[in-house]
Parts: sequence; C-alpha cells; structure tokens
Amino acid sequence: MKVLYAGDACTKIGPVFVASPFNLEVKGVSHHIWGQPLIDALTNDGIEVKHLTNDQAISDFPRTEEELAEYDVVIISDCEAEVLSLFPFWVPGTPLPRTDRLRAIRNYTRNGGGLLMLGGWSSFSGRFGTGAYYDTPVEEALPVNCLKGADDRVEVPAGVKVKVCNADHPIMKDIPWEDAPVFEGFNKIIPKEGAEVVAMIGDEEIEHPLLVTWDYGKGRSAAFSSDCAPHWAEYFQPWEYYGKFWIQTVRWLAGEK
Repeated sequence: MKVLYAGDACTKIGPVFVASPFNLEVKGVSHHIWGQPLIDALTNDGIEVKHLTNDQAISDFPRTEEELAEYDVVIISDCEAEVLSLFPFWVPGTPLPRTDRLRAIRNYTRNGGGLLMLGGWSSFSGRFGTGAYYDTPVEEALPVNCLKGADDRVEVPAGVKVKVCNADHPIMKDIPWEDAPVFEGFNKIIPKEGAEVVAMIGDEEIEHPLLVTWDYGKGRSAAFSSDCAPHWAEYFQPWEYYGKFWIQTVRWLAGEK
C-alpha cells in the first residue's frame, strides 16, 4: 500500500543574535516534520509513505489523476489549498499550470482513491479562513463542508474528550476510547447529508464532529477535525493506540475493511 502525505512540517530559522546595531546573525536552519509519528506508525505496519512538506508540495505534488492513482490514500494536513492550486512560477523551469490539482484530487477519490483531511491551522477553512478549502473540488470529495471564509478553529486549552458514535466502525474498533487523552483544539466542520459521524469531540459546553466518513463514488474519504500533531494532539500523539488508529483509518480508506 502506498500513501501520499502532504503538510505537517515547518522550516525553523535561528536562533537570531543581535549583537549590536551593526551585527545581526542567524545561526541555524532546520526542518521539522510534525507528522513524523504518523509516518512512522504507517511505515511500521508495512505501508509505504511519501511525505511532502508544503514547499515541496507546491511544485512536486502530483498534477493529474493518473499520477495520484499510484497511491492508495492521499492525506492532506496543514497544507493550504493555495499550495496545491497554485504553481511556483517564480522557480525557474517550473512548467506552466496546465492542470488543476484540486480537481485531480476530487476525481481521484471519486474513481476509487482514499482521501483524508486532518485538522489544523491550515486545514479545512483554517486560521482566518486561509486554509481555504471551502468551495473547492476537494471539499466536494470530503464528507464535510467547510466554514466559508471564516476562522474555523476552536482552541480548548483545558482539553476535550472523544465521544464515539459508532464503536463498530472499522476505524474505531479495538481501541479503548474511554481512556483516550484529550485534544486541545479542532476545526469546526459541517457533515454532509449521507455522511456518517463516527465520533464527536467536546464536553458539557461544546460538542462538534471529530471523525466523519463517507463513500464518494468508487472511493472513500474522511475528515478528522483535530490534528495528528501538537499542539492540538499533544497528548494524543504519544498515546499507545495512536498508531493503531491511523493504520485502521488508512486501511479503511484504501478499501481493505
């Protein structure tokens, strides 16, 4: 099985030293893959993962449905729609944008692929609406609608628990969700008619969809409104069932269950 995973990474620059009004130095550039534990969990289960940081995805993400068809599942997380819809014309040698990658993702899913969007500041609508997947072909393939042009983040520093709606769903089975750690935030998403809300997230004051799935044409897609990495998943990521959950999610999306 092959998975294409875009996002959940950053480049760190610094520290920055200002020694005098005439002396400023930057010492160090490093790259951090926030989703590395997810990559490791899938890889350890025999699933091949190709990961693209956002600066790689803008030029290297597959441009056609046929190229996407090499993968069983596509994961998008903290990767703004513009990363996939625009082309880096400022990079010498980049071909002109003669294809629509957002349409390709939709068509890939409709024709049998698996699509998963994870929450984050640059997912769904995202921070200040800049995730911007509303009114896109990718939104058509997802089992949820995004808040159009709105900031859809809900920050809950005290943490909110998972509330399972269908414990028999192949994604959720054999995981003690009553013992699951809290999440510290999520995106507001709106389930579509015909989609299944597999799990909710919340407490006595708030409750919103956490995991929503559906069949889309010949394929499957899922929306997970919280993150796979800190800060929202600060406690979930080190949980012993973290890997099992994502493995079951990806294998269900690929049609194995």
